[in-house]
Amino acid sequence: MLLTLTAAVLLLFVPGSLVGIAVGLRGWVAAAAAPLLTCAAVLVAIVVTGLLGVRWSPVALAAVTVVLAVAARALAHRATVRRAPAGRTDGRRGRHSPAAGAPDARVQRAGAPDARVQRAGAPDAEDARTAHTWSLLAVLGTLTGAVVGFLTIVGGTDGLAAPNQGFDALFHVNMVETITRSGEAGPGVASAINGYAEGVSVYPDAFHALASLVAQIGAGTLPAINGLMACLPLVGGVGLVALLRSLGLVREAAVAPVVLAATSGYPVDLVWRGPIWVFVFGITLVPAFLVLLRWSLGERTPAAVAVVGLAAAGLALVHPSAALAAGVFAACLVLPRWLPDRRRVRLDLAVLAPAAVLAGLLALPLIGKAVLAAEGGTVVDWPVAQSVGEAVGELLLYNYENEYPQTWLAVPALAGLVLGWRQAALRWWYTATGIFFVLCVLAAAFDGPLVQALTAPWWNDRYRFEGLVFLGLAVSAAVGLVAAGRGIGGLLRAGVDRWDGRAGRPEAFRVVGTVLAVVVLGVLSGGYYVEENREQLATAYGPDVGGSVGPADRRAFEELAELAGDGPVLNDPNDGSAWMWALAGVRPVFGQALTFPVKPPLPEERQLLVDELNCLDSDEDVRRAIEELGVRYVYQSNATIIAGPTPSVGFRDLDGVDSLRPVFEYRGAAIYEIDPVPLQERPDPVCRVG
Repeated sequence: MLLTLTAAVLLLFVPGSLVGIAVGLRGWVAAAAAPLLTCAAVLVAIVVTGLLGVRWSPVALAAVTVVLAVAARALAHRATVRRAPAGRTDGRRGRHSPAAGAPDARVQRAGAPDARVQRAGAPDAEDARTAHTWSLLAVLGTLTGAVVGFLTIVGGTDGLAAPNQGFDALFHVNMVETITRSGEAGPGVASAINGYAEGVSVYPDAFHALASLVAQIGAGTLPAINGLMACLPLVGGVGLVALLRSLGLVREAAVAPVVLAATSGYPVDLVWRGPIWVFVFGITLVPAFLVLLRWSLGERTPAAVAVVGLAAAGLALVHPSAALAAGVFAACLVLPRWLPDRRRVRLDLAVLAPAAVLAGLLALPLIGKAVLAAEGGTVVDWPVAQSVGEAVGELLLYNYENEYPQTWLAVPALAGLVLGWRQAALRWWYTATGIFFVLCVLAAAFDGPLVQALTAPWWNDRYRFEGLVFLGLAVSAAVGLVAAGRGIGGLLRAGVDRWDGRAGRPEAFRVVGTVLAVVVLGVLSGGYYVEENREQLATAYGPDVGGSVGPADRRAFEELAELAGDGPVLNDPNDGSAWMWALAGVRPVFGQALTFPVKPPLPEERQLLVDELNCLDSDEDVRRAIEELGVRYVYQSNATIIAGPTPSVGFRDLDGVDSLRPVFEYRGAAIYEIDPVPLQERPDPVCRVG
């Protein structure tokens, strides 16, 4: 477990840090951008390894990262040399302007201390100490949020070893297995999971490629995915710290990571429900993308254009709908800059337009089919599930389809909504959060063509909007907690002043008050809701909670590995048996469940087996399909991954098929050896054809 977590953290932060530092990022901006730039490096590495025929591995990513860092440094250095003689600079790297949208261009750069703490000109010693204190508290808050996240996910997944029983889990797990075992990391490897022809099925796979690297270093696919999920509060927390500090909100930045890690609606609900692993990983990178965007608009150099274009492409390769969500936040950030000063439109577009072109050139060749081709996936229109009042109330009370509200987060969040709107620096963030709030309510409480059109890029899925809303509300809750800390600090100062008449500077008491507010939150919430969130995860994790794989399967998989080696083994695509690959190292013929209608259509011989395997005694085409696949064993389980008909038609009544000899049975999990009898002229009664 420790090795897997260490590998996950290092792979998330080290490659991107090398690229970011090379291009000129520093401090919190560099730290926040690191995981996003790692995804960008993964994208480039996928392209390079595919072109060169090199196996996907940590060494391959390391080599590509070094080349990217050298190129980034050269590009940044060239821009610095060109700009240095042209006029005033900041005295360090030849830069002319602060990050876009900073509260005061003369005072603050991206990631600099709050303008309310750092006064114009050189700060005095007391101001410097205060700024340093808030920086240290931001580090402490980030580490606390990371520990809360680790304790929650590690504990809720049985030390990262438990499988998620949801429908989507098998596809993602076996996508990672396919990459690791084949050594190919392009999005087209999704075709191999169910035996499609190459390129028929395409899925954005930066997350899966990254998980494969963690698996190669750590202890396998399942711990690797769970380990990356455990890192979400750390990645998201660092992103929020950098974003809020760049907006001049250093106090809120110190609190936000703790609030984020304690929230059930993000990331916990998206980790267990679905699970929507790839989407929640993608939206976790949204704050980092916004930090990088603000930095690039302030820099306006070719290096800045290149790095934000790479970052956008990397985010799209994680999940296009997460990139679209980042686009909504980005629009809300940029548009208020343009309204008072139209000259900024041209300046900003000089960065945004070429960055968008670069992102498209990098991402669309890899995932264009997944984004544009309707035949590549299923259109989903979920039914109405809530009334408007239920949806609104559950979101505001931090109680979205959970048993109890997270009251001690809801109270500061509601207060922060009012208080934060008064701060111009946060209105764009609140506007974007409000957009996703409305979309969540629409997806939950309304139906019809307009709602479908508005929510379709996110699969009409209210839970995806839930995650975005609670990511946004984390800032609101941080604002509320800081306000509470200010009140506590004021009371302490008044008490000290009354006691000896020497209360000291207000800022020192605000620091103490904020720390106390965070500590009180931990006490009132029973340890930042770690146990409650673990209980949420227990809904889907573990072999005894029902779903696609159970204890009987785990026992049968061990026997199957002894009999069939590494496979392949013929299995029912809809009974969860595809877990045999990640849990026992045996490759299934069908690595993911089938939706109805099957889309895209399966190869003819595979669909024949799904429909007519129980005709093996009498159907020559079925026998030919078996021979072409090279399988010797059939696996069947009474577990189910979908609510539809299970087992599939061709897997029913296999006990009545003479050509299938039972070799193992344990509590509903059965293994059959394929031993064909002479071909019969008439179908057995179990054969459903005709």
